[in-house]
Amino acid sequence: MGKIEKFFKYMKERGVLWTFLYVIRFVGSRIVRGIDMYIIRIEKRKFLTGDSTVSAMYHTVEDNKRWNRYDWSTNGGEEWTQDVKKYKDLDPEKWKSSIINEMMLKYIKKGSTVLEIGPGAGRWTEILQPISSRLLIADIAEKCLAICKERFKEKDNIEYYRVEEDMLSFIPEDAIEFIWSYDVFVHINATDTEKYLIDFKRIMKPGSYAVIHHADKYSSMKEARKAARSHMDGKLFAHLVEKYDFKIVEQNDTLVHMPGDLITVFFKP
Repeated sequence: MGKIEKFFKYMKERGVLWTFLYVIRFVGSRIVRGIDMYIIRIEKRKFLTGDSTVSAMYHTVEDNKRWNRYDWSTNGGEEWTQDVKKYKDLDPEKWKSSIINEMMLKYIKKGSTVLEIGPGAGRWTEILQPISSRLLIADIAEKCLAICKERFKEKDNIEYYRVEEDMLSFIPEDAIEFIWSYDVFVHINATDTEKYLIDFKRIMKPGSYAVIHHADKYSSMKEARKAARSHMDGKLFAHLVEKYDFKIVEQNDTLVHMPGDLITVFFKP
C-alpha cells in the first residue's frame, strides 16, 4: 500500500483529526531526527561528550538491555561471524581465526587477568578462558551472563559481573592485564564509552593492553542504523583514549567483519 492510499485509508478509518495530527507527528519526528544527526556531527567534530549531549540520548544502557530479549539459542552469537561472508565475502572461520591471532593473541599474555566486556553467548569467551589465569566477564544483560554461566559451569577461572550505572566499580585498581571487547562498543554512545575509559584507567595495570571494537564511518547509514551502530568514529575514540593518558597502538579497519567498524588497540604506560 502506497503512502497516498494509506493516508486515505486512515482518513476513512480514524478520522480527519487523528490523521492530521499523525501526519504532523510523523513529519515532526523526521525533522527532529535530522536536527539530532546534524548536532551529533558537530559533537563528534568538537569531541563533545556528557549526559547533556544529543548523542548521549541514543544507544543508551537501557537501549542495550535489549540483548536480554535476544534469542541466543540458535547460533550463540556466531551469526555475526557469519556476517563477514555477506559484508566482505570472506570465509567466516578463517576470518575469526585471523582476528583471534592478529588481535587477541597478539596482545594478550598467557596467564593474564583478563576482562571481557559483553560476552554475549561466549563466542570469544571460549578462546579467552584457557589462556587466562583469571577471566572476568561483564555484561549489562543478565541473560548473557546466565548463558555463559551455564556454558562454562565447569571452568573455575571465570567470574561473572553485571554492569550497572557505576560501570566497572566491582574491579579493584590495577587488577586487569588485558581487556577484550568485540561487537559491543559498536552499540555504545560516546558518553558511556568515556565512562568505561575512566574505569579502564583505574583498573588496568601499567603495560596492559585493551582491544576494543567500535563504530567508525559507514558508506551506508541505512546499513549502520540497521546494525544499531552508535554515533562514534575513530577520531573521537582516539581523542577519548588519549584524554585518559593511554597510548594508541593501532586502529585497524581491515580485520572487522562489517565495513565501517574499527578496532582500536591501546595500552596503559
